[in-house]
Amino acid sequence: MRHRIMSNSWLRVFWFVSALLMGGFIGSVSAVEYSTTAQIEGGFETDNNVRLVADDEDSVTGFHLSPRFTGKARTPTLNAQLSLDLDSYRFDDSNFDTDDQDLILRLKRQLQTSEIGVTGGWKRDSTLTSELEDTGRVTDSAVRREDASVAPYWQHVLDQRNDLRVDVNYHDVTYGADNFSDYEVISTTVAWLHELNERTGLQLQLYASNYEADSFLQAESDSYGLRGGFETALTERLQLNVLVGASRVETSYHSILANGSDERDTATFVDSSLNYSSERSRWDVHFSSDATPSGDGLLSVNNRISTSWVYQLSQRLESTLRALYGENEALDDRINNKRDYTNFEASMLYQLTQELDFIARYRHREQDYENRSGSADSDALFLTLHYSPDGVRWSR
Repeated sequence: MRHRIMSNSWLRVFWFVSALLMGGFIGSVSAVEYSTTAQIEGGFETDNNVRLVADDEDSVTGFHLSPRFTGKARTPTLNAQLSLDLDSYRFDDSNFDTDDQDLILRLKRQLQTSEIGVTGGWKRDSTLTSELEDTGRVTDSAVRREDASVAPYWQHVLDQRNDLRVDVNYHDVTYGADNFSDYEVISTTVAWLHELNERTGLQLQLYASNYEADSFLQAESDSYGLRGGFETALTERLQLNVLVGASRVETSYHSILANGSDERDTATFVDSSLNYSSERSRWDVHFSSDATPSGDGLLSVNNRISTSWVYQLSQRLESTLRALYGENEALDDRINNKRDYTNFEASMLYQLTQELDFIARYRHREQDYENRSGSADSDALFLTLHYSPDGVRWSR
């Protein structure tokens, strides 16, 4: 690998500086509103093919316990939020046991004619939860996966109808096994935002990114592109968002086996959604297509369409249906690893008390590799209690 984009030490500096900024901003004003919330859920689950493979299926049964904590601080010009999710899973096959953490810090500062903010995160989970839309591989155990990220932005008001926004997004992803590829990706977006009228907004983006993977091919991809789109309220209850574009991608391979086999591709970008809400239901359809980083060590084209429907049957009873279909393959068409996958979920939530919910959820998954014989499917059941007491608020 020729170089590394950033380092974990840089991310530690980010957390330290963010903490100082948050403390300095909050300490410099007299009116601060604080709030804290804590939630916990736990329950039983079973899956008859946890690795989602065509042969040698592994069935597991176990339980999980997941506390969640959120703290917020708000002033007239600053919003700060720190959240921590802790997920512990234990199964009758201990190879799939895992303890996951998800830490997120968000800061937003309002200036006279602009807004600046940053989101930083550290997510430590496993291939049990991360790989359906990426590599599709769980192997015979829950492989550790860590994602350290930082995403600052700046948005400036040009006039009553026009804004300029700059976003930077960085991820450093590492796996706990050699058959997955660690990678880094950094992307930058410069966008012009225009308010056409009260219902419709337009935007135009310039996009650039760099992706490096520690795979046996040692791939590095540079992307440059243009995107445009709009968001509009078709009615008071119906919202349509569309963003489309294309990128030119140049990929270099630095391993001895692949030297001289660089590739140039064009990647299509689509991100569109249709959302509907009423007093008793919420419904949305989302379609996306993009060249995304992958634990396979290459940029992958991921086409996916998903839908969800939430319906309030009564004051205490709520039903949810979710469906997802996706296709995933390497952007370099000389590599044949095409795979399609589906995920369907149906759940019922019953409010036992104001603070305690019972949730029953059924999940069906399938995946099929083009270059392998046989498709795989799995069925899973989850029974969960979710406790969410009232939070605490205070001011000084």
